[in-house]
Amino acid sequence: MTIRTASIVLIITLASVSLAGCGSTGETSADDPSPSPAQAESPLEGTWRTEPVSLSDAEATLRKHGLGKWVKKFKTEPPFQGETVLILDVKDEWDLYGESEGGPREEIDYDAEYLVKGDTVKVTHSSGSTTHRWSVDGDRLTLEWLSSTQPPYEGVPDEVYQRALYMTAEFTRDKS
Repeated sequence: MTIRTASIVLIITLASVSLAGCGSTGETSADDPSPSPAQAESPLEGTWRTEPVSLSDAEATLRKHGLGKWVKKFKTEPPFQGETVLILDVKDEWDLYGESEGGPREEIDYDAEYLVKGDTVKVTHSSGSTTHRWSVDGDRLTLEWLSSTQPPYEGVPDEVYQRALYMTAEFTRDKS
């Protein structure tokens, strides 16, 4: 076979592979870390709501996780008041709102970037990030605090707020 014939065979083979899409698995390579649309979607994404929770409920959660020494300080700067429905929007950003006893929706933990990797989600603000383990079972979402690089707020560790907000009640998918 001549060099010219070999070149023509190679060009035809490469063109055939390119047109057929051979070797394309839909996975991203190390050179292209952007996820495909199918990989970008996660059962975690959507809007989730809790049943009404109270500061007493949050206090019980903190005590259950060995954080009772922070309850008094937590209650001086609580993230919500009264019976509050927590609403978590996981879409373009991570946004947590509170709706207290029929009042207006108020921002609690918002405008954060998030990255889902397996069964963990890393929620990042300009001051640091928090990692949760997540699980969706049907229309129910549970979150478990794993770690945080967020600084304390008014002397209270970020773990206290994260456990109180995300582990006091189970979230249910909002179908409205």
